[in-house]
Amino acid sequence: MHKHRGLVLRQVPYQDHRYMLYLWTRDSGPQSFSVFASRRTQGMLRSGQLMPLQELELITTGASSSSVQRVREMYLAPPFLGDLKGMQRVAYSLMAEWLASVLAEGQNESAYYDEFSTQLQESFDRTDTLAVVAECLAGLSRHLGFAPDPHSYRAGCLLDGNSGAWLNPGESPSGHAWRMGSASSALYVQALQRLDGGGSNHAEFLNDLATYFQVHLTGFRRPRYLSLLLST
Repeated sequence: MHKHRGLVLRQVPYQDHRYMLYLWTRDSGPQSFSVFASRRTQGMLRSGQLMPLQELELITTGASSSSVQRVREMYLAPPFLGDLKGMQRVAYSLMAEWLASVLAEGQNESAYYDEFSTQLQESFDRTDTLAVVAECLAGLSRHLGFAPDPHSYRAGCLLDGNSGAWLNPGESPSGHAWRMGSASSALYVQALQRLDGGGSNHAEFLNDLATYFQVHLTGFRRPRYLSLLLST
């Protein structure tokens, strides 16, 4: 038997009382699990009880098929996200979808897992939902290695999408590539440093950040929850 702790990224029902669960685990990175759960199953959770980014504690049997581990027991770890509603629920779904698209199978950086989990716990009671998402996803770009240096930023600069360097107003980006506007560039710095962005346009920034991820990560697609969050 093996113990795991992880955040829910995705779940897919595939048989009666059985579903596939995709977690970002603290010790082993993204992992897939096969879960059997019914109303009579002790120490288990049904698919409908799980929220995106809910932290779980699992015990697996040790048996696996095609790298999918079988779950013997599974419990919710606080804080419990089942009471989230409206914009917060969509925001957590967006972040889970975004993480699932960029974290490599088996990628294991426990320190970043702890950092991200701490951010989630600190944000649980916040009402500035878009700012929370901006901070978490800006931190993800730093973890993946293409975040700009916030300390070299100067007011009015624009982010060169290709090189990640700051451009002065009127300066052309390298290779005529896409660049981030001044408002979003300023918000990027604030999000990386987790500073108060005030009433700035986080919706525009999240759209621009998705484009920045597309520039740097082959195959990255805009999460389907992004447009839903920005229209909520």
